[in-house]
Amino acid sequence: MSRPEVVLITGGGAGIGAGLAAAFHARGSQVIIAGHGQARLEAVAARHPGMQVEVVDVADPQQVMALAERVGQRWPQLTTVINNAGIQHLFDFAAPGPLDAAELGREVDVNLKGVVYIANAFLPLLKTQPRSRLVNVGSGLGYVPLAAAPIYSSTKAAVHSFTIALRRQLKGSTVQVVELIPPVVVTDLHRNLDEIPPRAMELDVFVAKTMAGLDKGRDEIVVGLAKALQFFSRAAPGLGLKVVNQQAD
Repeated sequence: MSRPEVVLITGGGAGIGAGLAAAFHARGSQVIIAGHGQARLEAVAARHPGMQVEVVDVADPQQVMALAERVGQRWPQLTTVINNAGIQHLFDFAAPGPLDAAELGREVDVNLKGVVYIANAFLPLLKTQPRSRLVNVGSGLGYVPLAAAPIYSSTKAAVHSFTIALRRQLKGSTVQVVELIPPVVVTDLHRNLDEIPPRAMELDVFVAKTMAGLDKGRDEIVVGLAKALQFFSRAAPGLGLKVVNQQAD
């Protein structure tokens, strides 16, 4: 892209979102980070002068539409939206009694509905640009599920399917639809776990590989061990399931 990029990143207050925001900011892009935690967003923006903050709950379609209106008025040249907001909890359906339905629903609302709401709200603006892109952040667990995180894994599988369908629908437009598929990355997404999962990729390494994939114009950016899960899902799904869940067996 020849023009300076204007980039909106949801879930920009920590982890992958904050890492990508820093990388785009270092390139001179105008970066807007969005999320529901204002203090965390402002802490990230304070480290990068000129970075802008927008508070939004991506699970609320009205808030998302209001965000799109604000961004469109202030930054009508928006070129990139990174659909990154996500949460992960461990749920054991084998446990006695029902699980908390609100917690189950919240994960679906943020990880899947939020992706759909952001795409729906921002695509009209992205379509007006000579070139633009929508980046949906999936997961290697969308290929092979982690049984201990069944809702997260399922939502990421749905994001993968949604992205493929969206790319086909927008084939004739100026919008590139990208799926970014991370492995396990060292972020606070895993704060509910007792320890960082084994073989997790350092955030700076992941960000560098992601930026390289975006620069090459790839529609699908599969990073690190996510490539192995992609292979397993196609060639040996049973083996892949065993490998991903071996610690629990």
